[in-house]
Amino acid sequence: MQSFDGQPTSAGSVSESASRRHERVVERLLRLQRITAALAGARTLTEIASTIIDQGMPALDAEVGVVAMLSPDGASLRNLGFKGVPVDTEEAWAEVPVDSPVPVAEAARTGAPIIVPTREERNARYPVLARVHGVEHGGAVAAFPLVLESRTVGSLGFCFPAARAFDDDDYAFILSIAQQCALAVERVRWHEVAEQEIAHRRASEEALRARERELTALVAELRQTQEALREADRRKDDFLAMLAHELRNPLAPLLNAVELIKAAGPPSPIVERARTIMDRQIGHMSRLVDDLLDISRISRGKITLSIERVDLVELARATALDYRSLLDARGVRFELALPPAPVWLQADPTRLAQAIGNLLQNANKFTDDGGSVRLSIAPHYHHHAAREVVSVEVADSGIGMEPAVLERIFEPFAQADQSLARSRGGLGLGLALVKGVVELHGGSVRAASAGLGRGAAITITLPLDAAAPRAADARRAADARRAAASASARRILIIEDNVDAADSLRMLLERRGHAVSVAHSGDDGVAAARMAPPDVILCDIGLPGAMNGYGVARLLRAESSMRKTLLVALTGYGQDDDRKLARAAGFDAHLTKPVAQAMLERLLAELAPLPESA
Repeated sequence: MQSFDGQPTSAGSVSESASRRHERVVERLLRLQRITAALAGARTLTEIASTIIDQGMPALDAEVGVVAMLSPDGASLRNLGFKGVPVDTEEAWAEVPVDSPVPVAEAARTGAPIIVPTREERNARYPVLARVHGVEHGGAVAAFPLVLESRTVGSLGFCFPAARAFDDDDYAFILSIAQQCALAVERVRWHEVAEQEIAHRRASEEALRARERELTALVAELRQTQEALREADRRKDDFLAMLAHELRNPLAPLLNAVELIKAAGPPSPIVERARTIMDRQIGHMSRLVDDLLDISRISRGKITLSIERVDLVELARATALDYRSLLDARGVRFELALPPAPVWLQADPTRLAQAIGNLLQNANKFTDDGGSVRLSIAPHYHHHAAREVVSVEVADSGIGMEPAVLERIFEPFAQADQSLARSRGGLGLGLALVKGVVELHGGSVRAASAGLGRGAAITITLPLDAAAPRAADARRAADARRAAASASARRILIIEDNVDAADSLRMLLERRGHAVSVAHSGDDGVAAARMAPPDVILCDIGLPGAMNGYGVARLLRAESSMRKTLLVALTGYGQDDDRKLARAAGFDAHLTKPVAQAMLERLLAELAPLPESA
């Protein structure tokens, strides 16, 4: 038998070579199985590298093994495992640039296997290896890229102690472990990515839960704050109501005393001047109390309008009469510019009169003696709103306003007069009330001024009512009935624990021709009513003892003898809730102290039943 080079050979040597090759193939297959099993359980890149090197080096009779991974940017190689060299060499070559003149770098860079069979060729091709401690005395080298779907992710390499001819089995074995290494690296990387994603999601979920806990705590805190604010608002309302009650109680007898002085006949000039001062200051004090309570109610949306059909011209004329005396007393020229025909609105006449009155009061306050005030009404078509409207303007020749003041003049507590003396007075609530009332009616309000010392004009704009007005003769008939009723005397019972208020009101009503009796407690009032049922009962709410005004009303309303009696709550409590409580208890009307005599007379004329003698 001859060999491949033509030299004779024995059959025994061929058989022995084939046997060794077979054993090597079997061993490498077993190695590949171990590598596959080990890589299946590998969880890190370092474990993968150790498995490849530990199984590959003995199978190839190599003395050095290395597995390196490309950095994400492809600029460098990081050695995951580097065995068979001293520690200092391993540390020095822990990471190398991908363009380094070494086999593993070239394999990663080119994506092709590198096989150098001799030391001489190796040193010529890679001279740096001749100087690397632990490698310099070796021989052959082999390096294969780690390729996954045409993408190079790293490389592995082996150094051998001497020169070596690589056959097909060597090539196939190194290629197989390189492929397994690349697959394992990709699996671990995906696993790491998944774990990072899971960790990120867990962190995000925990952050979300922490945020939810913070928001829950914040919501709870906000609820507590809102509850505290509601409680503070309730306490403020209670305080304002009590303050108003305590202020109104002494105002009532003062106003009654002023009316008595007026009714007593022509007084001396000094008495008349004192009466005028008292009348003006009592009115001012009453408006301050009412404004303070009304602005609080408007801000909380607790004002309910009593809407009816109103002639704005008549309402403005009546309101102007109430304020003309204030202006005349200071020599202020007052001009009315009203349309000759009625101007009809759907409005609350009391609140609308209050708004116009506040404008006149404001003009009076900020106009010097000898100045002028003008109240005008002008219906017109509002193009922007596309509807018929009416403008009510109060213009004065007073101190005027700067632009900065105009921007906030309708805010509560805004003051045009910023001097230390506050010579013009007021709480800065009048115009805020005007704005609130007008907006409740679906209207608007604006202020204008040419500057300091050049007067000001405030204009209310309200929607007109397109429906037909009521007949004028029906109004005149109603007025005639009220006039006839007001001329008749009534039997009136006053139930009031404030002796001054009760006595002064009794004297006023008696001068009007009414028959008046007085009781100072709820029990005495009920007893007096039962003894001689009156036409009208004027009853305070805050009475001493076990029976307050509500108890009096409920008790008397249950008795048939007092079914027709006009029951009027006369009290210092004037909030909407107080009015509702009064109606629920059986009162026909609710008047807030101090009550002007003219208002009381109108109420008696309109609501009180006529005595049988009349």
